[in-house]
Amino acid sequence: MKIAMADFSPSSAFKEISNFLMTEIGEKKAIIGISGGIDSAVVASLLVRTLGRERVIALFMPDSRTSPSDAADVASLGDSLGINICKVDITPVTGAFSTLLSVNDPRLLGNIKSRTRMIILYYHANLHNGLVIGTTNRSEYLTGYFTKFGDGACDLEPIMHLYKHQVRSLASFLGVPESIIRKSPSAGLWESQTDESEMGFTYEHLDAFLERYESNQGSAKPLNEEETRMLSLVKGSSHKRKPPRSLLESEIR
Repeated sequence: MKIAMADFSPSSAFKEISNFLMTEIGEKKAIIGISGGIDSAVVASLLVRTLGRERVIALFMPDSRTSPSDAADVASLGDSLGINICKVDITPVTGAFSTLLSVNDPRLLGNIKSRTRMIILYYHANLHNGLVIGTTNRSEYLTGYFTKFGDGACDLEPIMHLYKHQVRSLASFLGVPESIIRKSPSAGLWESQTDESEMGFTYEHLDAFLERYESNQGSAKPLNEEETRMLSLVKGSSHKRKPPRSLLESEIR
């Protein structure tokens, strides 16, 4: 499902997502990784409002290069929601992988960090008989701006139908701390990394293109070099949005 930007209503989106969460989670607990960014803050807020504080297990998983401002924003979010966000420093694990594999590329190490966090989240899901809740938005999903089997690994994706700007509107409606709403989006996988600087365009431009692209059922042609880059990301990341290929003819349900 996709909600057009012109038709977006934060209150309606909240009700719809809340119903989805209640139906899918049932009596289980929700496990979520908190980064200090707007997407995880919105999903955590949705979970607390829908399920109650006692059924939300939130984890902040920094490493030695995590920005102090992210830690401050995580603390602010925890205070605003009235939940304890457990800190798990992943430096020893990612450091061991870095040494073992002689990792020098920050992008490759970034993927290791993301997958390490996934392991920790699923450990807690197993421990508490819970479900891992993802935080990927539609803009990230369509461009492949997530780590396969890392932050892309989860049981439910509550905001995957929302573009980044819609997530920002929902954040204001939910009362997410302003410091989180205003900050530059970042995956936090290496020092000084921001989404928009890495992609080479703003989310505002990306969302406008993606909506036009989807409205034309994937037939919209890019208008300039920037949109050509956007389209390249959409097409080049299609493998991330598909299950592993096999010779299995039909899925057993």
